[in-house]
Amino acid sequence: MAAAKNKYALQSKKPGKTKAFFICLLIAVFLWFVHALNSLYFFSFKVPVEFRNMPVNKRPMVTLPSHITVDVKASGLKLALIQLNETQRPFVIDFNGLKSVSRDQNFILSTSQLNLNKRFRFETQILSINPDTLYFGEKTGFQKIVPVKVPLFVKCKEGYGYKRPLLQPAFITIWGDTNTIEKIDTLYTQALSLNNLSQNTQAQLQLIKPSTEVHTATNEVLVKLDVARLIQESITIPVHSLKSLPNQQVRLFPSNVKVTFTSLQNSFSISDTVLFKALINIDKVNTTTNKCPVFLGSKPNQVTVLDIEPKEVELLILKN
Repeated sequence: MAAAKNKYALQSKKPGKTKAFFICLLIAVFLWFVHALNSLYFFSFKVPVEFRNMPVNKRPMVTLPSHITVDVKASGLKLALIQLNETQRPFVIDFNGLKSVSRDQNFILSTSQLNLNKRFRFETQILSINPDTLYFGEKTGFQKIVPVKVPLFVKCKEGYGYKRPLLQPAFITIWGDTNTIEKIDTLYTQALSLNNLSQNTQAQLQLIKPSTEVHTATNEVLVKLDVARLIQESITIPVHSLKSLPNQQVRLFPSNVKVTFTSLQNSFSISDTVLFKALINIDKVNTTTNKCPVFLGSKPNQVTVLDIEPKEVELLILKN
């Protein structure tokens, strides 16, 4: 009787066939997963690139690529971690660090010159880079350096403003037919339209070439906008006459005005107040009221004037 009970107890502790199957399946999946992570695989990454320090006296034979394809060999674990860490941030390729070959100044993209493992954050075996060569030729025709401008249509959120945009590059070398190049004094990019802006932003904009005969070292410009909160300030400054009268003195009442303005936070200092110059032009005096409007002859670049109080001052002209 006791032996039968023990046998029944042992049988009840054994897992059923279905449960045993799923346990074995989970163990098999786990072992396969471990094996997969440790096995070596071939994989291709498409990496966005940004070129710097273009050769001044050379021109690319074809448009420089916006991406390069990198073929690697690595374990499944490393490939998975690389894909998790990989971003769309451009990989910077500096021509000063590239090896040039042949008299045409072609540049080789090699593993030894491009530290791509630093970008991937893991050691991998890099098999190939495509394209592996950047082809350049001699620039032909007239060339000169011109500034770059961006048509901006930016509206910030209430209480915010932005500083002067930072362009990279701010100047570009252009070359081509002499008659065409001599007429160009500025290159423009695509327009940038932003609304309700309250934080720093940047954008990669395409250059607009005035002619297909105009060649440039790059086709894109990076635009950075620093956005900050606006603060309101007021200062009192003296008023001066733009002109003097011979043998006469000009007295102003009041002799000072209050200027109210806004500026970006941390972009204005007390030393900048010397750049405010309040003036009057006595040629524009109102003969009925003997008053003259006040205007600012100069002000700091980073401020927006809201009000001048009073807007007019009275003149008293005395003979010497």
